[in-house]
Amino acid sequence: MTLGLKRGTVALRPSSAEYPALFEEERARVRQSLGALALDIQHVGSTSIPGLAGKPILDLAVGVQTSEQMDACTLPLQAIGYTAFGDREGWGEYFFAKGSDTRRTHYVHLLAISHPKWADYLLFRDVLRRRPDLRDQYGQIKAALAQAHAGNRTQYTAQKGLFVQRVLAEFAC
Repeated sequence: MTLGLKRGTVALRPSSAEYPALFEEERARVRQSLGALALDIQHVGSTSIPGLAGKPILDLAVGVQTSEQMDACTLPLQAIGYTAFGDREGWGEYFFAKGSDTRRTHYVHLLAISHPKWADYLLFRDVLRRRPDLRDQYGQIKAALAQAHAGNRTQYTAQKGLFVQRVLAEFAC
């Protein structure tokens, strides 16, 4: 299985049985790099959901104790090949990408473990793992959006976000 996708594009690949092992390898690299700063490292995104097609990019959610510790993670992540984009959405999550501009292979979503988005990442993943009907519905939505927006990842992401928000609203405690 080859990871990677050209920056800004959308191309879905079938789920791969190799994703969990690839995640564990990258988790070990991130864990070694960040040490005790990383309280938890979770596999999130489509590659974390067996049977769901997705972009061939591994997403790692990395939880730290406080948002103040996020700056201390930047240099260690850069040392293992990640490019830092900071809090590009303005909601308290630092974003990092690994790979070149022509082939992104991994994303790190770094945030305080108490941040509501941390729980959202895990809830959405876990619901889709437990509910094949929702996983398949999401897969159909993503396929249609990927076809319609193959060259516009921003539009693709925004439109699939409506489904994500609906699932989170339905299953939040």
